[in-house]
Amino acid sequence: MTSFTVRGTRNGSLVHVTWTDGELIGDPPTVDLLLTEAEIVEVLRDDDRAARACPELRDLPAEPLADPIGAHRLITYVLDSVRETTGDVPAAGRRPT
Repeated sequence: MTSFTVRGTRNGSLVHVTWTDGELIGDPPTVDLLLTEAEIVEVLRDDDRAARACPELRDLPAEPLADPIGAHRLITYVLDSVRETTGDVPAAGRRPT
């Protein structure tokens, strides 16, 4: 089992989201937004005009919540700030030491 939790802020509130093997739990509005953004990724891959609005998401995998690196990138994109990430943090999400 692979799992990590990202804590941060969104819309002025402290939130957290935990990703475990493709499943999300945490702040309900943030989880809902993540699920919506994950669906939009496929549109961005096929629509150049839409992709210009959020180029950070265009190169995510087609199902970004299926793998830890894609999920971590999407979560950190949705949060306004990241305060802490714990657990099995994907290598791409680790801060340099």
